[in-house]
Amino acid sequence: MGSIELILQFLVFTVIAGLIGAAAMDGVMHLITRSGFTHAPMTTALGSLFTKSLETASLVGWFIHGVAGVVFAMVYTLLFMAFGLEAALACLAAGVGFGFLHGIVVSIMLVMVISEHHPVETFRNAGIEVGVAHLAGHLAYGALVGLIIGITGIVARAVG
Repeated sequence: MGSIELILQFLVFTVIAGLIGAAAMDGVMHLITRSGFTHAPMTTALGSLFTKSLETASLVGWFIHGVAGVVFAMVYTLLFMAFGLEAALACLAAGVGFGFLHGIVVSIMLVMVISEHHPVETFRNAGIEVGVAHLAGHLAYGALVGLIIGITGIVARAVG
C-alpha cells in the first residue's frame, strides 16, 4: 500500500471514528442529564464559552466538539500506532484507557477551573457530578474510537 493511500485511509477513518465518538459522548451526557443525575448539556456549555450566550451556543458547541472529536481520534490512532496495537480488541481496550485518562483531565479542569470562569451563569457551578458525566462521556468516546479504528485495520496496515 502506498503512503498516499495510507494517509487518506487514516484521514477518512479518523474523521468517521471521531465524529461517531463525539456523538456517542454527547449522547451519553444527554442521557445523564435526562436521568436527573446532573445538568451536563456539554455542547451548549462548550459553545457558550465562545458565544457568551445560549442563543447560538448549541450549534457552535456541536461544531467545536465535532472538530475536537476528529483531532483527538487522530491522536488516539497515532497512539495506537506508537504502541503497535493492531487488534480491534486491543484498540478498544486502549481507547477506553485513553478515554479514562482524557476524561479525568477534562473533568478536573472543568470542575476546578473552567466552570468558575464560564461566561454563562448556568454553567458556573459544575460539581463533581458534572465531572463524572464528562468522564462517562469520554469513556464512550474512547471505546467507540478504539473499536472503529481497530475494526478498520488501519493500524495494522500502518505498522505492518
